[in-house]
Amino acid sequence: MPEGSVKGGFEQALLAVTCVVLFGVGIGLAVVEAFLVPLRLFGGVEGLSAVIALLGNFGVGMIGGFGTATPAGAASPAAGWFTAMATLSIFAPGGDVVIPGALPVDPGVVWVGSITLLGGLSASIVPIALTSRYTRRVNPPKGLP
Repeated sequence: MPEGSVKGGFEQALLAVTCVVLFGVGIGLAVVEAFLVPLRLFGGVEGLSAVIALLGNFGVGMIGGFGTATPAGAASPAAGWFTAMATLSIFAPGGDVVIPGALPVDPGVVWVGSITLLGGLSASIVPIALTSRYTRRVNPPKGLP
């Protein structure tokens, strides 16, 4: 068996395992963000979960994308984050929901929940776009001069 095929198979397996781990990190980020929606920042400013969604999703996506040098590395945490957020946003059988749509004692939680969802999604898309541009430039398609 040629040595290159073993190395290529190992690299593909390593990439797959890395993407699975990044998917899990995305799930972890989503769970933390969802449970922090009602929490306030220092001084009573709302939005700790929104800050974590923006910075965390962007950072993990960039690390995954540039670490693996593939768009799949940047998309894996985004897929895990979106899967977990979609699951945590739906109503449970008892009428409970993790990301509240409204709280009588805290009307601002609706904005924080919305910013967390939309901001986290936007922050997940940017690393995918940047990584795909980077990999096209660094690894041009084979067969072109």
